[in-house]
Amino acid sequence: MAMNARIGAQLPLAHTRHDYATMLAVRDERGDRQRAAVLLQDSLSAARGFGMRRLEERAGAAVALLARAASGPAAMDDLTSREIEVLRLIAIGRSNADVALVLEISLNTVATHVRNILAKTGCANRTEAAAYAMRHGMNGAHQS
Repeated sequence: MAMNARIGAQLPLAHTRHDYATMLAVRDERGDRQRAAVLLQDSLSAARGFGMRRLEERAGAAVALLARAASGPAAMDDLTSREIEVLRLIAIGRSNADVALVLEISLNTVATHVRNILAKTGCANRTEAAAYAMRHGMNGAHQS
């Protein structure tokens, strides 16, 4: 980020801020969420200013996700038990094919669950969904 700022590379800087904020949110150590929120707002502002639609969508979704995560575990109430199982497997890096095999369901069903998870959590992709799961204490183990 420092190098991009120093050389005036504003477009890469906007992407780097988003990516760094995502890493901070996943790491979730003391102060990481606050720093991630600032970086995401900076990334979102730059994306809007430069007309970077895809980054604007990703940063906006990440800002919303971070806000929901701050509200606590109630944010997971909208997920079905099967979606939570799928999300746990995504969080440990399983592919859709792996999830289908483990849960004994079709690839199309897995894809539907993943789409529903992304929509319900406001995540833009599987990486953000994994971060969401980790923030909510889902480490892949079955929790009742």
